[in-house]
Amino acid sequence: MEGILQMDATEKFKKGFLIWSSVALFYFFQFTLRVSPNACTDALMTTYNFDAATLGSIMSFYYIGYVIMQVPAGVILDRIGVRLPVVASVLMCSTGVLLFAIASNSIVLSIARLLMGVGSAFAFLSNVKVASLWFDPKKMPLFIGLTLAAGTLGAKVAGFPLVYLLDALGWQSALELLAASGGALALLSWFIVKDVQVSDLQERKESLKEEIQHIIASFSAILKEPLSWVIGMYGLAMYLPLSGFSDLWGAAYIEDMYGVSRAVAADMSWLIYLGIGISALLWSFIHAYFKSYRKSLALASFIASSTFAIMLYFPLPNLWVLGGLLFVCGLGLGGQFLAFSAVSELNCNSRTAMSSGIHNMMCMLSGVISQPLIGYFMDKGAHATMEEDVVYSPQSYTYGLSVVVVGLFIALLASYLMKPLEKKLKQLQ
Repeated sequence: MEGILQMDATEKFKKGFLIWSSVALFYFFQFTLRVSPNACTDALMTTYNFDAATLGSIMSFYYIGYVIMQVPAGVILDRIGVRLPVVASVLMCSTGVLLFAIASNSIVLSIARLLMGVGSAFAFLSNVKVASLWFDPKKMPLFIGLTLAAGTLGAKVAGFPLVYLLDALGWQSALELLAASGGALALLSWFIVKDVQVSDLQERKESLKEEIQHIIASFSAILKEPLSWVIGMYGLAMYLPLSGFSDLWGAAYIEDMYGVSRAVAADMSWLIYLGIGISALLWSFIHAYFKSYRKSLALASFIASSTFAIMLYFPLPNLWVLGGLLFVCGLGLGGQFLAFSAVSELNCNSRTAMSSGIHNMMCMLSGVISQPLIGYFMDKGAHATMEEDVVYSPQSYTYGLSVVVVGLFIALLASYLMKPLEKKLKQLQ
């Protein structure tokens, strides 16, 4: 800490920005890994002769790894610092991608996705940690917004650029190249990222014990609050269009339904992320206008559910309308980030980080649930022909992706159940 205190403001900002940029590249990289299956579902199903349910189950292991590491990742970053965890987690992600590229069966593929998820769990938290150490607290929202923008760009790379590589090199060689880029990022992070560490080991051991006790007590208090569960259910349901559609089945759906190339289809499904990236900050103004989390979250879920349902159930005249609906759906989904603020306000200051971590775990559980479940209903909805290409009928996609629509209407119901929230928050003030 002394090193930081001795720097002038300009020097500190420059060094912090360099470190943050390196860690933001990690967030960019892990987002590309997360969305990458969207570009190669057909290739994977053809290569391994998987049905949709099997592929969805394998891909969901990313979210399993991400969920189980959310709280441990926060503790590790607090105790060890950022440098070693970032380098190790980037290497873990890269190892996962490489293992996925050379895997010969579903077990190895699942382990590979699990490794990617465990490593990726450190990405966003590392950015938050770096921003809190190197920048003025007033700049925290700016750098969190920039980090989310980096993630949106990562999802974009998993669209047309990755599809181009898949077509040019084959999906396995393309993923090997992605793994190599992760290795280069780990090397870059090793030389750029610097830590602010506590030097007294005994103090660290004592505070770690206290921290574990605090974690257990916080978990218990948060889980005993019914509104935390309601808000968590809202977050889980509102994340379904991302984990279930944009991250896995969206490109395949658009390609088969509208007869476009996989590259165009992947870019179209990315429009949801673009809408989120644009609207995430705007929803804070909407909340200020309504002066109500419940009304704001209800509006967000209404926009998302209605536009996604129209996209799925009604014939659309062209791709422009499809793209517009996906973009507007993303604008609605951007409102889900207000749920993080709501759950933080619901809990006392000493539990703010823990409550946000638990809420994030609930959100990411959507991938564990939705990816295999959508695949299951796709298989049940219509017969899948597995020859040179995997072909699902429009009815099978509609049947499977109805899981997302049901989830979004559950989010709308959850917002209705938040009626006691505003009164509770006034009591806590």
